[in-house]
Amino acid sequence: MDTEIVVTTTHATLPMSKKNRKKKCVQNRQPLQSHIAITKTYFDDFCNTARKFMLLIGLESAAFDVLSKRTKQHIMVSRHTPYRVRAEKNSRVPRSYIQFFNRVTGHYEKNTFYGDPKFNITFREYITYGLTLIFTLRNMSRSEDLPSDQIELLEKIKEPLLKYTNDHPEDHYRIRANEIARTLFMCVSLPNYRYYTGKEEGVSDLSKGRIENLITVSSIEPERKNFFIDRKIRSAYRLSYYNLFSEAKEPTPITAEILMKVLEEENSKTMKQVMNQIKTNIALPVYIQNHALRRAAERMDCKDNLYRNLIFSLSFMIPKVVTGANGQRLIRALDFSAKPIGYFPFVKQDGAILLLSFLPLSSPITPEGSILHKELGIQLEDSKYIGLDKFSFYTNTDFEAVPKLKQALKKAGMWHLTEIQPIDPKERKEDQVLKTFFCDNNGALEKEVAITE
Repeated sequence: MDTEIVVTTTHATLPMSKKNRKKKCVQNRQPLQSHIAITKTYFDDFCNTARKFMLLIGLESAAFDVLSKRTKQHIMVSRHTPYRVRAEKNSRVPRSYIQFFNRVTGHYEKNTFYGDPKFNITFREYITYGLTLIFTLRNMSRSEDLPSDQIELLEKIKEPLLKYTNDHPEDHYRIRANEIARTLFMCVSLPNYRYYTGKEEGVSDLSKGRIENLITVSSIEPERKNFFIDRKIRSAYRLSYYNLFSEAKEPTPITAEILMKVLEEENSKTMKQVMNQIKTNIALPVYIQNHALRRAAERMDCKDNLYRNLIFSLSFMIPKVVTGANGQRLIRALDFSAKPIGYFPFVKQDGAILLLSFLPLSSPITPEGSILHKELGIQLEDSKYIGLDKFSFYTNTDFEAVPKLKQALKKAGMWHLTEIQPIDPKERKEDQVLKTFFCDNNGALEKEVAITE
């Protein structure tokens, strides 16, 4: 009886052990040929994009159609992938940031164009098909394993195609990738947390017959420094900004510095001229304390971190220093119109500049605020109670119903605050980023940069 039970149990458990046995994991079950093979979908999409490129460079779409199928497949061998954002190994980049970067980059690729939008070549088509076409023809020689008549046809495409790419460097894939990466980094970089930078690169994957386009992101930890203010030790962080006007659209932040000559009074007679000449080329590093960052966020209440980083970039690339009504030295905070939206009061200490706070234009200390207070006959507490110290006041108020206030704002040079566009909380973050990315009202700042240089 016992023997029967054992036999039955043995026969019952054997199939179960086989069933539960884990299958050995094989990393790539597909043969190499399946990765390199050109599918019909890829072939058709590539041809459609190539025809649009022919029109873009001034040829007829038939210039690509007359090529043989073998020649077209020869061009398609080395494929490019859409951009993928990844974190550099051992860097401190949150995974949620990488996911956000990839989401916005994909949105950007699908909704922006290469060249004139009338040709309808999306940036993703340029990256995945256009780069393959451009790279293949650029590296093509007459010794290619193709019939001579096909070589001649490709040469007719090669010359105008390369001429177009050389004549339009602003559309170069690396510059476009740097620009969107820089915008994304400005969304999340904080002086008191960390900054981010990235590197665009193409990595060949011969096993899959493709070039993977990557943006590798790394973090930059902030430099801290202690200052002795009002008999207290205050910690501050080294301020950096992203250069919005570099030709290569570099996504690496620059540490903020201000020349001594910018900080000096224009009509100062306390310094000898020789000392001024010595100090001319001395630049002081800029630090910012948490209080200033909090005040900036509170007073730019209807804008986001991307906007605040834009203000830092525009304000410290061409710093302008004025004297407040109380004698306090102030650095102007500028927007794209080259008009002030506030001021940073500062002190010099231990060979550095410390930003103490962020003052709204309505502050009685500022040149604009002193005029406004005089016109309206109000005090500091009155302006705070009304809400004049916050952006949202200027975006939400119907000034036609308050003509005296409207007139006072114009006389004080503050009316441009009413033109600030608030962030729509219902709008997708991807769309908000692209709106800022395509901001085209920076003409005034570009003129000032040109003059300064």
